[in-house]
Amino acid sequence: MAEIIEIDVSFQEIEARRERVEKAWNFETPDRVPCIPALAQRYLMRKVGADFRAYYRDPEVMLRTQILMQKWLFENIDTDAHRLTGAWLCAWTDFQNTPEACSLGCEIRFQEDDIPWTGPGWVRDDADLKILESMDFVRSGVNARQIAFREAMLNVAEKYPVRFQGGEVVFPGRHAALTCTSCGPFGVAGDLMGHDRIFLDCIERPDFVREVLRIVTDKIIQWLDFCIEEMALPARDIAWTDDLAVSLSKAMYRDLVLPFEKKLRFHFDGEASLHMCGRSDHLLRTFLEDLDIHAFTGFGYEVDLDAVARILGGKVVLVGNVNPVLILDGTPDRVREAARRVIETLAPLGGFILQDGSNIPPGAPVGNINALMDAARTWGRYD
Repeated sequence: MAEIIEIDVSFQEIEARRERVEKAWNFETPDRVPCIPALAQRYLMRKVGADFRAYYRDPEVMLRTQILMQKWLFENIDTDAHRLTGAWLCAWTDFQNTPEACSLGCEIRFQEDDIPWTGPGWVRDDADLKILESMDFVRSGVNARQIAFREAMLNVAEKYPVRFQGGEVVFPGRHAALTCTSCGPFGVAGDLMGHDRIFLDCIERPDFVREVLRIVTDKIIQWLDFCIEEMALPARDIAWTDDLAVSLSKAMYRDLVLPFEKKLRFHFDGEASLHMCGRSDHLLRTFLEDLDIHAFTGFGYEVDLDAVARILGGKVVLVGNVNPVLILDGTPDRVREAARRVIETLAPLGGFILQDGSNIPPGAPVGNINALMDAARTWGRYD
């Protein structure tokens, strides 16, 4: 067997974390508020000295780096994270927020020292719509690269055994997953049209925007159905974001975007998890009553906590929402106090997991990140 990558956390501790998080997720009562800081690749890759370009070029490098990032996270961050490589199935084809737009004709821009970004939009007129609708979304662009990367990860899985203290050896690559989440209909449409253009067209050409959203939504559903079948997933859950839509008024969101969000959400009959950065107070009731979400994950730090508590508390799992810039620039005491307010407002309602809101920036001090767990242990006990 290849050399085992040992993680200096006990398997018993991992199981305790799993139980704590699952209880919160199911509106049961854990011993305390779970805490899972949102540390993504742009933070973790720097901690393990990874080469960003190599990571996105070589599937074996991607797999090995994901394991090393999680080893660093488990050994340095006070967290209730309990699965290798985060919320995915142990390893995954990680191209961040680029696969959808870049499988529909947008350029992907790889960078020396950061995650990739989507290039300029190109959809302008009815002729472009015909091209867009004819595209093979599943087997072109970055989605085609995802399929190839997953196959390669499966093939090298045996080279990367992992073990928690006292646990069995596991092989994350054996369960390599495609990225089966979405940036949302409006977010993808915004990438394809350009963000300035789509907001102008919401006013000047709303029917054109609807047609882009229709095509994009059908493409997203096609990809997610493919992922479920390809990976033989047991549940038809749906997790998506739509950060760009937060800037729309409630009336415009309901008129233009909601019909397509509903089409996406209700195509799947499992649990629905939505993430939206920004101040989404005006949309919270829509998320609950029209989209019937189970969880509001990593919701924006600008959201009014009292509104979240009043509208969603006790009905929807809430994961958030300490200001990530405070975690970058503040002090442990200031982070603890911010977390205390979130805990005291939302924890009594149940179904709450403490997190930032959302995506801790590179360079944030470990002491500031771990102050979140200090707060959870101090003020988040249920017993």
